[in-house]
This record gives sequence, structure tokens and C-alpha cells, in this order.
Amino acid sequence: MLRILSILFFISNLLFSSETIAVSYFDNTSDIKEFNPLSKGLADMLITDLSNQDKFHIVEREKLEKLIREIELGDSGFIDKNTAQELGKGLGATYMLTGSFLIIDETMRIDARLIDVGSGEIIMAEEITGEKNAFFELEKELVNKLINQFDIGLSRTQSRKINKVQTKSFDSFSTYSSALVELDDGNLEKSIILLEKATEFDEDFDKAWEKLENLEHRIADLLK
Repeated sequence: MLRILSILFFISNLLFSSETIAVSYFDNTSDIKEFNPLSKGLADMLITDLSNQDKFHIVEREKLEKLIREIELGDSGFIDKNTAQELGKGLGATYMLTGSFLIIDETMRIDARLIDVGSGEIIMAEEITGEKNAFFELEKELVNKLINQFDIGLSRTQSRKINKVQTKSFDSFSTYSSALVELDDGNLEKSIILLEKATEFDEDFDKAWEKLENLEHRIADLLK
């Protein structure tokens, strides 16, 4: 019995001593409002990919959304270094990944910063540029730069999951991002309609199907 308790205590220490990374919404600097939802879509994809490793705990997007609403950052549309540090502390994060994206014609650029929440120091800054319709490659490149930054050893399974492309369709990704906005605003039916549209653009978009199924179950439970 004592041996079992010792093992459980050791495991719990590992779990609670794990460092945490939070991913904030990336600011849209394109001055085109139709791209605003991509802030949430990009964060959602980064969180999904980064969760497929076991060195760091990754904060769920829903927790970030809740905190942003509590400190009334939703309408500001800009997260600077100090704000990112404040968010990171509120989420109990060791590091905060933040930044911006710019879309001009068919070109997309992602500027990312990784901030040490305790000191406020920027420990990684990356600029990734490519074609808008190859946004998935830019996102994967950013994820892999983070993996390399912390020298995270990945198993074959973890590596495959991280490098799995959710969708290559910009229209599907954009529609999925809009669905997240409606979901966060409590518009479940609108979110479902948009998720269905996202799967029409790309029927292999597993993340959209998963979110759609969860929402349908949620509405069914509410109706009960």
C-alpha cells in the first residue's frame, strides 16, 4: 500500500511540476475585418498540435477565451507584450506564445513571439511568410520551431500527430474560425451551420467534424 501511495505521489508531482505554455490569439494586422476570426482559428490549431507532446502542459483555448472576457480584452484586438504577460500569469503559464498575422493578396505572414511570463523576456521571435493558401505549412513551421526551441523529444506517434494537416482549404479553415467566434458568443446554431459549411469545403477536416459532433450532443442535452 505504501509503495502504491509513493508511486501516486511521484506521478502527481510530475503532473503538477510540468511547465505550461499558453497560446494567445494572434492579432490581425491586415486591416481586413473578414480575417479577424482567423485569430481564433490559428490559436486553436496551434493548441491542438502542441498538445501532442508531453513535456509541456498546453492551456485550453476555452480558458484563454474566458480570461480575455473577464479582463475585457475582447474588443481591443491587440495583445502587446505586457498584456500577454498578464494573460500568461492569469492562466498560470510559464510561457506565452503570441504575435500577429498579415494577409496581403495571396501572401500570409505570421510574426510570433514566445514570452517568458515570469521575466517578460522574449525568448523566441519568428517571422514566417508564405502563400495564404498554404497557411497550414506556416502553422506547422511555427509549431516545429517551438519544438526545436525547447528541444522536445517526440515519439513517432507524437511526430505524426503534430505534422498531420487538419485542412489544406483556406475557405474551410476560415469558416471553421468563424464557427469558433459564434461558439464563443453562445450562438450554437450559427456555429453548427458554419461547421457544416467548413466540412463541405473539406470533408476530411477532422477537427471540424469533431467540434460539430460535440456541439450537436451539447444541443441535444440542452433540449432534454
